[in-house]
Parts: sequence; C-alpha cells; structure tokens
Amino acid sequence: MPAARRFPYASGGSFYVLYLSKMKMRSLLLISVCLAAFSVCLYGQHYYYSPNSIHNPVLTKKNDATLGLGMGWGADFNAFELHGTFSPVPHGALMLNGYMGGAQGVRNMQEPGASLRFLELGVGAYYPLERGFASVFAGAGQGNMYNYYGEENYSSFTLRRYFLQPSLMYQDKHFRCGVALRLSRISYPKGESSFDISEYELTAIRKIESDAPFFLPELGLTGGFVLPPCVIAINLTSVFPDTPGLNFSRFNMNLMLTFELSKFRKKQKS
Repeated sequence: MPAARRFPYASGGSFYVLYLSKMKMRSLLLISVCLAAFSVCLYGQHYYYSPNSIHNPVLTKKNDATLGLGMGWGADFNAFELHGTFSPVPHGALMLNGYMGGAQGVRNMQEPGASLRFLELGVGAYYPLERGFASVFAGAGQGNMYNYYGEENYSSFTLRRYFLQPSLMYQDKHFRCGVALRLSRISYPKGESSFDISEYELTAIRKIESDAPFFLPELGLTGGFVLPPCVIAINLTSVFPDTPGLNFSRFNMNLMLTFELSKFRKKQKS
C-alpha cells in the first residue's frame, strides 16, 4: 500500500392534449438516453466536488409532502438523486436530499474515477403566490468524496456543506419552472491521499488543504410538466464562480420524477 497522508479539512383532455403529452414524454426520454450515452464516455475523471441538483419544492399547506427520484449527469459522472419534503406546520417545511454519484467500481478499486455519497437536511419556510411559490431553506449536509487513481492509489475526503437557499417557482395547470440560488460553504474536515498520483491531482489536493473552506454560489434552474399527481422536470445546477486548480465538477443536469403525495392521496380517495 502506498504512503498516505491525513490532514484536517390533468386528466380528461382531448386527443390533441394526449398526443402532446406523449410527445413530451418521448422528448424527455430521448434527452435522458443521449445524456447517459454522453456521460459514459467521460468516466475515469477525478474531481473533489460535484453539486447535487438544487431542490426547489412546491408546497401549499400543512401536511403537503413530495418525494422525487432522479438521474443526474455532469461533466464527469452519472448520479442517482433523492429529494423529499414535508410540511409539518403551515408555511414551514423540512427537506431531505440524497446523492450518489460515480460508478460503484470506483470504490471497489476496479476502475479509475470519482465517487460521491452525500446526504443533507434542511429546514425552511414557503409562501404561495398568485401564480407560483416562494421559499427559503437553510441546512447542512455531509458525505464522502472518493477518488481511485489505479493500482492501490486513492484519496478519500469527508465533504461538508452548509447552505442557504432562496427560490421562486411559477406553475400553471400543465407547466412548472423556477430558479434558486444556493449559497454554499464547502469544507473538508478530514481526509487522506496516496502520494503516488499525478502532480496535477496532488496540486489540487494541496490547494484544497490550504484554501478550504470555500464559498460557492450555485444557480439552479428547473422546468417541467405537471401530470397530477406527478411532475416530470429537468433541473440544471451550476457552480457559477470559477474554481481554478480545484478539479471541481461544476455542472449537473438532472431528470427528476416527483410524486406529490397529498395529491396522490386525494386521487386514491376519489
């Protein structure tokens, strides 16, 4: 084993509407297939941060809840994402986001690349508008950023993030879109790295060790179709300040299927 060092760090529509809905579904499927094919070619890259998609929920009243499952693509990875929200009190909500990026073979030392496992919790407030919703959430998350470089060389870092996230969402009967700004503080409380890796990677790791924590504003855009009790949406998330020398993956596109559980319960009762 090479040396390693440790350091602190709507129903009932016409045929025309149904036809459009089918076309929309086919378009989303085509987009996801193309993105998946594109991202497979990029495995083997190494990175030390990648943003999960910004969760911009729609809640209107007490006991509203949502559950979202999605696939994400970035410059260097595929990812599985989980989003959840619940409103235990009027205008107040809890948020849960989970993220698994990278191939399993990376952690098994079977293929070079990067892998991130991350979980975060948030608490916030929301307010329904005439044609949309406004919300603000704050929270914290932690995970593990693992890179395998080949042979027995690896790096493993604890990744911690605190965030503040204001957002706006527009919605009509069939369409939803929104924008959010996530103000993130990224730190690396602990980690270890092999020495016998490229100087390019070592330079990035030394820069993280010396310069962390990092303040990263992240922009999130979302747009999708409302098919009660579900929503199909594409989410775009970007770290918009430059991060030279850090080997951060700064972009994430996510295709998300969200179940609005209160509407699901109403549909079952009816």
